Amino acid sequence: MTDDREYQPEFGEGEARGARRSLARQMAKKVIKEFRLKSPPVDVVMLIRERGLRLVQSEVPGAVSGQLFPAQSEVFVNTRNRSLARQRFTMGHELGHWELRHYLEDELPADSYGFAGVYEAGGESEGRSSIEIEANTFAAELLMPGSWIKTEKRPLSSGRATELAALYQVSHEAMFYQLMHYKML
Repeated sequence: MTDDREYQPEFGEGEARGARRSLARQMAKKVIKEFRLKSPPVDVVMLIRERGLRLVQSEVPGAVSGQLFPAQSEVFVNTRNRSLARQRFTMGHELGHWELRHYLEDELPADSYGFAGVYEAGGESEGRSSIEIEANTFAAELLMPGSWIKTEKRPLSSGRATELAALYQVSHEAMFYQLMHYKML
């Protein structure tokens, strides 16, 4: 069984206060511009490597999706029971921690709660930290840039969101929330 529940919507009550979503989007846009990326899918593996980070992918038991190890300049991604779309989002999320310099502010938590907490905690959003929300926002904007999404003809034709998810190599859920954010649905 694969688990594709990686993107948390940015609307709803009870979220951690202080998440800098706008900054996270700006930083993702900066990366897109810096590397002159023009079309999907974004090569997130290349971006990680270009930042001087080593990517380690491995199958390990447990809930941890990924982890940034800044002292080792390493991004770890758990591949166990996770689709390519989920792994790509995890890579974008960890790169977000790096780009946003979260490791300078606080000790980074293992990214298990940041990806699944709202779903596995009975729908409650307690405990969602602002740095996890920021990293998710960065990943969404990096993998599905608003400037690309907004070129789609509105209203989207039936099935187009599914086609876009495949084109961008992201989960249906992640694409849905990005389309909602940009008022494309």
